[in-house]
Amino acid sequence: MKRIYFFLVILAGLVVLAIAAHWNWFLPAKKEVLTIGLGGPMSGTYKEIGLSMRRGVELAIKTINKSNLLKHYELKLAVVDDHSQTNTTVSAEKAARELVAIPNLTAVVGHYFSVPSADAGDVYRMHSIPFVTPSATLPSLTANNEWAFGIMPDDYYQATFLANYVIHGLERKKIAVIHSKDPYGNSLTDFFINELRVNELAPSVNVAIDPKDFDPALLKNWIDEFSNSDIVFLAMNYVHAAKVIQYLRKNGMNTDFIGSESLGGTHFIQEAGIYAEDVYAVTPYLPSLFGEESKHYQNDYIKEFQLEPDWVSTYSYEAVQLIAHAIGNVGRDTTKIRSFLRKMISPLEAMPSIAGDLYFNGSGSSRRSLAVGQVKQGRFGPARFQLTHVKYQELAKAKKEAESSEIFTMDGQYMKRATVVYTGIYVSEIKAFNPVEGSFTADFNLWFRWDPSKNSALDFEMTYGKVLTASILEKYFDKKTNNNFISYAVSARMNDEFPLQEYPFDVQVLKIRIKPKVKTNEDLILVTDIDDDSVLRKSLDFGPWKDSNHLQFTNNKEFLWSYRNPKYDRKLFMLDHSQYNYHVIMKRNSAAYVITFLPLMILVGTAYLIFTLDFDVFSSRYSIGVLSILSAMSYHNVNKLGVGYLVRGDLFFLASYVLFFYTILETSVSAYLKKIGHETIAYRLDIASMFFYPLVVWAALWALLK
Repeated sequence: MKRIYFFLVILAGLVVLAIAAHWNWFLPAKKEVLTIGLGGPMSGTYKEIGLSMRRGVELAIKTINKSNLLKHYELKLAVVDDHSQTNTTVSAEKAARELVAIPNLTAVVGHYFSVPSADAGDVYRMHSIPFVTPSATLPSLTANNEWAFGIMPDDYYQATFLANYVIHGLERKKIAVIHSKDPYGNSLTDFFINELRVNELAPSVNVAIDPKDFDPALLKNWIDEFSNSDIVFLAMNYVHAAKVIQYLRKNGMNTDFIGSESLGGTHFIQEAGIYAEDVYAVTPYLPSLFGEESKHYQNDYIKEFQLEPDWVSTYSYEAVQLIAHAIGNVGRDTTKIRSFLRKMISPLEAMPSIAGDLYFNGSGSSRRSLAVGQVKQGRFGPARFQLTHVKYQELAKAKKEAESSEIFTMDGQYMKRATVVYTGIYVSEIKAFNPVEGSFTADFNLWFRWDPSKNSALDFEMTYGKVLTASILEKYFDKKTNNNFISYAVSARMNDEFPLQEYPFDVQVLKIRIKPKVKTNEDLILVTDIDDDSVLRKSLDFGPWKDSNHLQFTNNKEFLWSYRNPKYDRKLFMLDHSQYNYHVIMKRNSAAYVITFLPLMILVGTAYLIFTLDFDVFSSRYSIGVLSILSAMSYHNVNKLGVGYLVRGDLFFLASYVLFFYTILETSVSAYLKKIGHETIAYRLDIASMFFYPLVVWAALWALLK
């Protein structure tokens, strides 16, 4: 009876001790708090822009602090309203002075417009505070301030890119220009027209409007000239651009419009309404053009704010990530942070990010890749053609000279036009999944839509897999949209490596990866045809697996193009092909394994009862221990996973072996102590074992289940 009393007291004490230890051992170490400032238009005409900036910064700080990326630091946000308009500066300066007065201010994200950013930047420079603007694009902003950095490529790069996109991407030659008479509009227009001259072209008409006394009706005299142009370039902020487009569309003009990043987001679409349809613009954040990290960011943003991220919030998010990247490398010293960022001047020093690798030119302006979007059904999606850098300049030069290809030069770099292939998939069944062998079979419908002007035919193949059967369901050319369409019913076997270390609590990603099977597949870009496929998504539960989530995205995959070809000086070239990815995330139903491991848990509990038995029944105590360890070994052999490493389930068995062996060893020692007359010590050893045994069980379960 006395033993049972001790047993209950010790068990209750263990529970209290384990709870206390759980909370005390894992209290985070105290970190130094670093303040990240945010300056933007939090009120007034552009307050929605300011809110987008704030949401992006808040999510970035939350993500960084949660991930423990900065081990010794914790980030904190300080927000000021700069009340900014396109040309207002006084409020921005005042906001900057408020920020620099905050203790431990390490860097600033902001401001939105170029002119306010430049004047606020003078304050940051005086106080040696680096600042990163997610949106301002005036080249002089970063060129004249070594503490300034721009996430969005500047006016020069955007205008140069857009001129080449109009000429080589859309193949338009008669180009009209409408610009606002302010630093932003003038800067974009000058660079755009200069690039037209490089290509031996000139604008068909160039009209300036006054942003302070804006009246789109003043454009009435030029409507015929705009209508006779192939496209109209708008160099102005999105509010004025929306009014221009509305006015011209209402007056019967059907010419296409194209603009810079100010037009490339949801704020422009909200302003322009139905008249935004078919407008082209530099669209900094197109999730369907980016990879897996972008998809996770998009999901996190929607979960946090119940809104889709726009490019302003995304680039504000990336600004904080960039600052954290610098802090992680050089610490909190602001001079070292500035120096680190100023050295990120090539793809080799680039920071991988959700919207493409991020690096700068020598003046602190981003030189990341640009994408052009087009409004379709009220949202921006990738336009049918994109401009991409040629990976090897010497290869591009040889091909251009030998083949008269469509490669052209822009800003000293070889570029090419790539056709966008809108790609969709509907998975109907997953079967024959064998994670040990690393394979599964999927049945799915697959479709492609693309402009056939350059690639009249398109076939596909699996990456890390094999098509078992494929039949064409439908194939036709749509004259209305000038698109080819083809759909297949496919059954394919995929091969991959599935990490099983967490078995039976593992989550596996079943990857369906598709690439175009054509000779010039480097000139095709696969993009997701449906950004959110939840409407089409079918639950793919089977056996012990529960369908947890689906992800679709695109990325690039390298392939060896030239095998010592004398034509190219016998060099080896690793080119890229576009790859479409559809991930089915399956979670093993671990609850089903409770029954599987229940016999082992019973054996562990039974072995504990040994310590409640008297020493006089030595043979019984010893037999229980031996039978427990033999039963567990036999049971383990039956349920062993056929992989060459230990999984979480194996560790549970190994911990049990240690416990069972301890019961046998403790029984032998206790019996010997009693035999030589040390019964009190033997009794105390049993009491100690009552304490030690469940503690080890608790620790083992916590380690295995955390």
